Amino acid sequence: MKGILRGHWPFLIVLASGLVLRVLTMAAYYPAFWFQGDSGAYLKASGQLAPGNGPNTLGYPLFLAIFRPFGSLALVSAVQHLLGLGLAVLLYVFLRRRGLPGWMAVVGATPTLLDGHQITLEHYLLGEALFTVLLTASIIVLLWNDRPTWLMCAGAGALLTGAVLTRTVGLGICALVLVYLVIRRAGLKQVLAFGLTVLVLMLGYLSWSKVANGHFALSTAQGRYLYARTAIVADCSKLDLTDEQRPLCPREPLDQRPERPDWYLWVSPVLKDYGPERDDIPGGFAKAVITQQPLDYAGSVLSDLGKYLLPGQQNYGPSMNCLSSWWLMPSDLRDTVAKEDRCKPLLADGASFASEPSESQVEPSALRDFLAWYSRHVQTPHTALGIAVLLGLAALVFRPRRGRWRDGLDAGLLVGTGLALMVVAVATSMYEPRYGVPSITLMAAGAMLAVHRLRGASARAESPELENV
Repeated sequence: MKGILRGHWPFLIVLASGLVLRVLTMAAYYPAFWFQGDSGAYLKASGQLAPGNGPNTLGYPLFLAIFRPFGSLALVSAVQHLLGLGLAVLLYVFLRRRGLPGWMAVVGATPTLLDGHQITLEHYLLGEALFTVLLTASIIVLLWNDRPTWLMCAGAGALLTGAVLTRTVGLGICALVLVYLVIRRAGLKQVLAFGLTVLVLMLGYLSWSKVANGHFALSTAQGRYLYARTAIVADCSKLDLTDEQRPLCPREPLDQRPERPDWYLWVSPVLKDYGPERDDIPGGFAKAVITQQPLDYAGSVLSDLGKYLLPGQQNYGPSMNCLSSWWLMPSDLRDTVAKEDRCKPLLADGASFASEPSESQVEPSALRDFLAWYSRHVQTPHTALGIAVLLGLAALVFRPRRGRWRDGLDAGLLVGTGLALMVVAVATSMYEPRYGVPSITLMAAGAMLAVHRLRGASARAESPELENV
């Protein structure tokens, strides 16, 4: 045991630091952060489980339902923090198992442990923390052995389906993994085990949704979300629209459109008459914009994607700065503005499975001052994520004489999955810091695997302490 600890003390120090930060967060912001609208909807859905009849699916409400008998939101946030710590341990063990030296494995796991956005999101009553764990675990299961067994592929499919039912942005990753298994030549049984598991579980959920609310869909708000994404660039003077779609034209001139696309989702009066039963109409408008203004749409998407990957992208306007502040720990939870104008997290009630804490729970403190400074300054740099993409591409293209083709492909899957999440998020919704957090975990591990590949590492040289993991 002493030998094992001695060989991994750098990681244990970082792990202990991550644990301390999470304990301090629990103490400073007891019991959990509350995001207006979403947190309440999740909690309400957890009391009456059914397929989502709106933007949210069943995954996170099902997770919350486990804790309803205890009536404690602090227990929810504590478990989410523990899941974050456990995920970092999984990443470290995986990277050491793949032959990476200790320092590289520590670097690959550190963002999950210490990134300020990661810790903040774990403390929220939101599905991002659960989504990150399920998605990353599904990928690691596939990459664990030289060749995954059909049972491992089925397990990965189940985990990935759980991730999709937590956040639908993960749906495209199913196709990416299937392509990986085919290129990797994992075997017919493995491909079928993964594909059929995902297919059966997804069809089961969609069929249940059809029976419960009449919609054979993961979400009944996809059209409205895509409308908001495209309304920001829509030029109706150039669009060929139906009579049903024409009233959805934005009333603001192109050069006076709001900074955030979600303004059209939550504030603009244009969508007020389009509920779940009419979601196809704004969806049709969005498709018209994409097909008839492809360059404008692509430019908007690429501009938002650059905010995740390129340096010097933090010069936002007031609206985006306000939204970004929701994903930072505040030094002062009190606010004089209305909730809809608030630019910082709300605190859930510590005495019940609900929101609205007492005044004594929101007063400033030295601990909150420290955590606010930490969450604002200790973040994974955008440039690092851009470099991770380049490393993933390089690992796929270059073939060191002593390196293995599998290492490059696996690095590409990890980095590619993280990049795909970003692309889908900005293509169907908008840039938002929280949407990029799950990608950080995947891309950090993938980047280290890529560096290992590019260094011309020899065939697997497992750490003796982990050879039986």
